[in-house]
Amino acid sequence: MVSRWNKTDRVLLAFTLVTFAVYAVILITAFWDLPLDIPPEHQFLLLYAHCIPMFFLELLLCRRANWGWRLLLPVLLLAIPGVWFLATAEWYLLAWFMVGWWCVAPVAGCLLAWIVWGAQQSMRHRKGSDET
Repeated sequence: MVSRWNKTDRVLLAFTLVTFAVYAVILITAFWDLPLDIPPEHQFLLLYAHCIPMFFLELLLCRRANWGWRLLLPVLLLAIPGVWFLATAEWYLLAWFMVGWWCVAPVAGCLLAWIVWGAQQSMRHRKGSDET
């Protein structure tokens, strides 16, 4: 049986895709010319803006997927480019530091999504128990 996506799920998916596309543009423009010579606000967006698509993705996963996918998909989305970067940088300590720093924002986005989802579930549970 295939469950239908409601309007909220479709909006979350659209927000995820649009914000990911914006972050992809930020990433591509940052690395367009090497060596990196981007202004501080571009550096800020490069390091922290990907928390937004990860927030929407994790919130969508909390609503639609089981626990395994809620944990596995964000880890894969961080591990695959992280390991690629580490291998390209020959596993130097500075590369580990950079990957760790790069992962802070999406992990924060995931944690915030879990908090929002948990608060929503708590309110739904309280509302259901108040009616009885």
